[in-house]
Formats: sequence, structure tokens, C-alpha cells
Amino acid sequence: MDVVCSMRPYFTLATFLLSLSLTAPVQADDLYWQKLIRNDQSANTQVDILLAAAQQQDLTTPDTHLRCRFPARYAWLQTKYPEQTQNWPEQPCPALNQWLKDLDTNQITLVFASDYLNNPSSMFGHTLLRLDSRQHSDDVRLLSYAINYSAQTNTTNGLEFAWKGLTGGYPGAFSLLPYYEKVKEYNDWESRDLWEYELSFEQEEVNRLQLVYWEWREFTSPYYFFTRNCSYELLGLLEMAQPSLDLQSRFNWHAMPTDTLRAVLDQPNLLKRITYRAASGTKLEAAARRNSRQVNRQALALSQQGAFTQDLTPTEQAQALEAAYDDLYTRHVNHKADAEAPTRLRQLLTQRSMLDVQDQRIEPVAPTVEPSQGHGTGRWSVGVGHDHETFATLRFRPAYHDWLDPSGGYRTGAGISFLDVALRAGPSGLKVEEATIVGIDSLAPANSLHMPTSWSVRLGVDRALTDRDDDTRHSMTVLEGGAGLAAWVFGALCYGQNHGDLRGSQSLDKGYEVGIGARFGCIGQIGQSMPETWRWSVETRPMYRLPDNGWSHELRMGLQRNLNAENALRVEGRQYWREQSQSVLSLSWLHYF
Repeated sequence: MDVVCSMRPYFTLATFLLSLSLTAPVQADDLYWQKLIRNDQSANTQVDILLAAAQQQDLTTPDTHLRCRFPARYAWLQTKYPEQTQNWPEQPCPALNQWLKDLDTNQITLVFASDYLNNPSSMFGHTLLRLDSRQHSDDVRLLSYAINYSAQTNTTNGLEFAWKGLTGGYPGAFSLLPYYEKVKEYNDWESRDLWEYELSFEQEEVNRLQLVYWEWREFTSPYYFFTRNCSYELLGLLEMAQPSLDLQSRFNWHAMPTDTLRAVLDQPNLLKRITYRAASGTKLEAAARRNSRQVNRQALALSQQGAFTQDLTPTEQAQALEAAYDDLYTRHVNHKADAEAPTRLRQLLTQRSMLDVQDQRIEPVAPTVEPSQGHGTGRWSVGVGHDHETFATLRFRPAYHDWLDPSGGYRTGAGISFLDVALRAGPSGLKVEEATIVGIDSLAPANSLHMPTSWSVRLGVDRALTDRDDDTRHSMTVLEGGAGLAAWVFGALCYGQNHGDLRGSQSLDKGYEVGIGARFGCIGQIGQSMPETWRWSVETRPMYRLPDNGWSHELRMGLQRNLNAENALRVEGRQYWREQSQSVLSLSWLHYF
């Protein structure tokens, strides 16, 4: 149950008490007040909680006093009505005061965690607010605390999780956690890069944000993955800290973490500094690229057997031991190592301590384009195309990113499409050219240290050749996916996957068909400039189809020219072979927002 609603009787009583003491009642249209009480209408119409209670001290159970439970409202009333409140007696709030003293916050940092495709609630990234203590230097920021807003889930059922997350079936709540715990979760367990954006707030604004959090920490509200999510609610806290900010009003129908990040950083003079915290996987990949193939082979042997099998120089031994430890530790914390992992980790540390060689770990260089500078997550396009007829296209995608989009600010090899619909209009009428309810591509490059699985899944509608002797493509509902490996080849990210699909359509003889085959391709850019000017992709899909007992083949090619941060031109070509063949060529103008 929504805690705001469950506390409504207290608000109503206190509102009545307040109205007895105010000569000028709080106006229901005061925007700051409405946000502070989280739009609780009973509090809005009768004026809310503190004035009468504030004139009475509670020295026996002070922390339960309304002024201690709702300090942000009390502070607001003092500012709004100084003449009526200046003679209120002091009310001790030991729990609140000790909490503020322990935090000793003098700075707010907005933290962005990159996407994590294995968790639906984090596939678009995640944001936190870190409370930086004046006692902590940059070297010990891990000891700070962070405000998090998340869904309170209690199930491992994927379908239930997705349904409730989309429909607000889970309560969302604020929490305050040690920052090092979130770094361990994101950096180590999930291998997600972190970006820390220090914000320029005055001390008074920092204090106000903490008092508002103190009130809101008890509330829950329905959590929606795409709207009222982690990022949206944190924007509310920032608005309470600095009332001149207008952030939440920009996100009426969807709030992607990268978009909310841009909204914050668009504010003049709000950003002080950016810090990049590379994930464990990012560091390990950088070490694997730096190390020789022989060193990486030795690192694998060490992580599995704990002993060298070939002669190496002392420096190479140090590199191998550090890579072995980091790789084994990452697998251990992710429960992907055997029970002997802790013993081997201690052995690796012991062996490394015996080498009189300085630390060989390298700190990855921060990407040139950080997440707030990436393309907008929404996109629409118009274009023209030709298959057996000439047609015009109109396409809309509310989220998120595909392989031809500019990659700056997004994880290389990751692609997510949600509610992506392309309509075509031509001589044969208005039709759906392509639609994706949800599609995910995750390419994780392999190296000589480890070979992670790359995978894909998609549910949508395609136009394709059927099992009949017909050279026209027909609409089909498609569920497809596969898994395999990816690797860098001459600057391009290439992949090979086992691939399968299930199609349904009245244009098929049986009404359905199953495809079993493979998916091969490469993606890359032309030149090394950032932001990118040109991106390209090529892919082939040979599939054996049942119950037709025949082969189909599809070749896809794409080329995109990025004109600026918001606009691009895209050329795509597809060639289909089955009983007949057909070519499709299209040219589109894309706009990101």
C-alpha cells in the first residue's frame, strides 16, 4: 500500500491543527508545498501538520514529535511565515541531529551507472545521489553514503517482474546505503562503469535536500520502469534542494536515466567536475589488451591451477598474477568460480607479494564521450524505400539505442529497442514495415583472458518471404534470439551466434514456422574520430526452416552518416532469398530527442 495514502489520517489531523495557528493559510497551489507533501490531496486541501504541534515541546519522546518527523515542512513554514514561527520553542530531535552530524554533507554528487542488460530494471542505466562528507577527500569517497530509489521486489519470476514493473505493481522507496556497497555491486559484480558528476549546491541547499530525504524515506509510491523510476524520483529531490530547478516536468511519459542526467547537467553552472570509475571488467579488458598473449595464457593457468607453467620475466609474472587475481575475484563474487577460489586468491596474493615489482595494473582511460553527451534516447525518422514498389516510411522509437546509432556515451556492442515501429505507405496501402516490442543485443568482446557469451532476443513484427512461391514479403510475428561469441577484428566488433526464430503468419502454409541457423556480422565506424561521423554494419543469417524443410537466407547492410548531435542520414539494404528473392533499399533522415 502507498505509505503516503496510509499516513493520510495523520496529515489530515495535523493539517487541521496547523490551520488553527496560521493567520495566512498555506496556499494549495504552492508548487513547492505540493511537491514536499508528494501531492497528497488531503494535506493539500486542509493545509498540513506542524504549526499547532510546533508550539508544544516533547522532551520525553522527542524523536516522535511532528517537527522531528517532518523537518523539511517545519523549515519551509519558518521561511514562509517568519512572524508566526519566530517564537516557537526549540524542539530537540536527537536522532535527526545525530544523523546530520554523522553525514556532515557539504556536496551532492549525481552518479550514473551504465546499463546492465541482465536486469530489466537496470538495462537503461541507473542513477544515485551521493552525499559527500566534508571529512572525506577524493581518495575516500567510497566511505560516503548514497541515496537510492528502487522497486521493492519480492519475486524471481521474470514475467511477473516485467509485468509489475511496467504497470506499477511494485512499491518504490528511497534508501540510504554506504557508497562502497553500491560500487561493489555495480563495478565488481555487474561490471558497470560509474560516472560521478559533482554538483554545485550551496550548503543551505544541501541541508534542504537531506531534510526532504528524511521525510520521504518513509514513503512508498508505485514504481514504473519507464516513468516513475529511480531517475525521475531523484530529480524530485534535486528540485526540493534548489526550487528554481524544473526537471520532472520534462518527463511526462518516459524517463530514461541518460535523459534525466542530461536534464540536470543542462542547468547553468550546476556541474563542478566529472569523475570516471571504471568497472572491474573494463580494467581487466584493458589489462588483457596490454599484456602479451603469453602473459594472458599464464594468467589463465594461474587462476585455475595457481602455478606458472612457463618462464616469464618478473614484470610479466606480476602482470600475470594481477590479471589472474582480478579475473578469479570477478568470477568469485559473481558465484561463477568453484569452492577453491578463496584459497587460490590467497595464493595469488602471496606469490605477488614476493615479487619486487611495482603495481602493473593500468587505469583505463575515460571514454571521450561521457553518457550525458550521447544521442537522445528517443528517435523518429522519415524516409523512402523500394522493394517491389516504391514506398515512404515513418518510424518512431521511444528508446533506446541500436548499433548504427552514434556509440558515444553508450556501451559498445549493446543495443536496446523498445516499441520501435516503422510504417510504410505505398501503392498497396499503409502497412507495418517493421515493429519491435522489445529487442536486446549484447555483444561482449572475447579476449585471451576470457570468452563471455554474447546474446540477443527480440519480439516483434517483420516483413519476410514466405514458404510459398511468392516474391513479395509478408508481415509475420517473430520471436527470435541466440547466443555466441564476439571479438574485435581489425577495429570492427564481429560476432557469430547460434540463432533461431519462431514465426506466425496467415501467409505461411501451416500458419507458423521455426527457423534454426546462425547469425554472423560486424559493426564498426569509419575513422577514429569522436564523436563518430560514419557507422556501418553488415550481417548474414542462413536459416533452415521447418516444417517447410528448406533454407532461407538474409543479408543486411547499413551505413549511417551523423550530421550533428541530433540528426543523421541512414542507408539500409536487405537481400532475401527463399523460393524467390527480393531486394529492399531505403534512405532515411533520423532525428534524436
